[in-house]
Amino acid sequence: MRRSRRGGSSGFEFASSGEDSFVAVVVTKLTGALLFILLLTMVIMALIPKATELGQESREKPDPTTEPSRPLAITTPEVLPEAIAGRPYRLTLAASGVRGEPRWSLIGEHPEWINLDPTTGELAGTPPTPSEAALPLTLKLADSTHSATRMTQIAVLTAQPPEPPFSWARLRRAAVPWEAWMEQGVGFLILWLVYLVGMNVISSLERNAHSCSTLGDDLGVAEATLTRRFTVYRIVVRAATLAIAVTLLAWLIIPPGIGR
Repeated sequence: MRRSRRGGSSGFEFASSGEDSFVAVVVTKLTGALLFILLLTMVIMALIPKATELGQESREKPDPTTEPSRPLAITTPEVLPEAIAGRPYRLTLAASGVRGEPRWSLIGEHPEWINLDPTTGELAGTPPTPSEAALPLTLKLADSTHSATRMTQIAVLTAQPPEPPFSWARLRRAAVPWEAWMEQGVGFLILWLVYLVGMNVISSLERNAHSCSTLGDDLGVAEATLTRRFTVYRIVVRAATLAIAVTLLAWLIIPPGIGR
């Protein structure tokens, strides 16, 4: 430290060398360079994932210019759906590899009732009569660059008549073979059980009626009347059981179709 006098004033000055100034400048520049490099590294690290994702997307997304072009073809099946005589028929033809506006047409002979829309490729018409064999059709499709043909066929079937209203006279049943009688014997078993229960009920009612009739004066007349009454009841039950059994037996024996 030294004392200096400049401009009529006095003060103290610290002595400094040229080496200190050079070192300070070098340190400052190196610090700035390191900060710049650090900032540049952070930016690069942030951009690398985005560049990788863009590269993957570009690899996954096919380039339409590099896709192989499919040839023009008619994809409608060779055997077309059947038509029904007297009913409207509609079918839209299908194709693949079409470029531009398609133009449909029929080649050669074809049924007069079939009409083909050249733009939409819709077959439409009403067949008047059924066909004995499948009718051949030759389809043609053309676009701006190519054309394709396909041989097809369509059959015209007879319209099924509407079902007549239900009638008990036309009701038929399937024949029951004799070997299946054991399986069909459940009806006879139920009928026999009902008959036994009915006869037991009549016998119980008869006993109760006879026990009550002993209180009357004319016992003989009352007993005879009750006996005749319950005898009639038994005859009715037996006749009904026999009629049902005969009906069931006839249902099993008589073949179907009788009485047409």
